[in-house]
Amino acid sequence: MASFEHTVRSRYSCRDFSPQTVPRALLDRLLEIAQGITHAGSRRSVPSAGALYPLHLLAIAGRIRDLDAATYTFDPESRMLKTHLDHDIRNALQQAALEDQPWIGQASGIITICADMGAATQAFGDQPPYGTRGQRYAWIEAGAAAQNIQLQATAEGLGSVLVAGFRDEATAEALALEAPITPLIHLCFGWPAAKQ
Repeated sequence: MASFEHTVRSRYSCRDFSPQTVPRALLDRLLEIAQGITHAGSRRSVPSAGALYPLHLLAIAGRIRDLDAATYTFDPESRMLKTHLDHDIRNALQQAALEDQPWIGQASGIITICADMGAATQAFGDQPPYGTRGQRYAWIEAGAAAQNIQLQATAEGLGSVLVAGFRDEATAEALALEAPITPLIHLCFGWPAAKQ
């Protein structure tokens, strides 16, 4: 088994994915490493200010073995996926990106990290800077989850790339999100087209 240091040193932003399908078990591991329950009291795999856990994960399946091309919500309690949209939205997400980012449409799958910014804002409304402290905490939590996903992908031999350059409203529309749930980060993943 590779050491943690080796995994960290091996991580890179992969922007060229092969058309090979990814096993469903690998997607499940990526989701669990990002928001899986690891301790009693529903404590999860990433730190969360006040144990609020405002993050929501959406799994966009394109080429995932034994999973229809669709968008799913991940439930950390049951570790189950529930259909959110019954079709492939990778191209819609690519169109909502800032500039040309073809790897969004090319990836076998995407995990989109969203957050309930309303709950985050309200929970920490008494901390300065008033009204934004909770949002800062949500972004920090999302970054921790994203790093977990990328390191797990690297350990599994998958390529991944973090995408935060997208038009928020168009992305929320493509994902059929309702405020205050806000898309923060896409993690595109798949088998690398070529070894780095």
